[in-house]
Amino acid sequence: MYASFFTATLAALAVITSVVSGQVLPAGCDRNVTVQAGDTCNAISAEHNVSTYQLAAVNGKIIDPACDNLVVGEVICLGIQGQDCNVTQVIQTGDTCQSIANAAGIPVKTLLTNNPNVNTTCNDLYPGEVICTANQTYVNITYSDKTK
Repeated sequence: MYASFFTATLAALAVITSVVSGQVLPAGCDRNVTVQAGDTCNAISAEHNVSTYQLAAVNGKIIDPACDNLVVGEVICLGIQGQDCNVTQVIQTGDTCQSIANAAGIPVKTLLTNNPNVNTTCNDLYPGEVICTANQTYVNITYSDKTK
């Protein structure tokens, strides 16, 4: 009983915090999450099957490029309707674009298209990063608010 009350109270506080701070989720936000103590972009991405790139791109007005400004209680968007890749893989030491694409059964070109943060030589992957491994192309630069 106390846990339910506590959870409900935290959820209400998160909503109030969002309203008071003037935070607005991007139009068409399909799923969202409330930032918890200790959360990182990679941890949120891994837990909710969203690429680290997508998380940053759809929250361009909320999350800075280094993702070091998450605020406990802040509600962030995980994906935009129709552009929400939820087929992901967490990068492990030794992973390459070719090995990831092979395991996912997709062409490297699709992998790179869905993860524009990864360069064509694929030497900028890092352990813990979460990437989209869907066989459908989801990335649509129109959902990024970083240019505004």
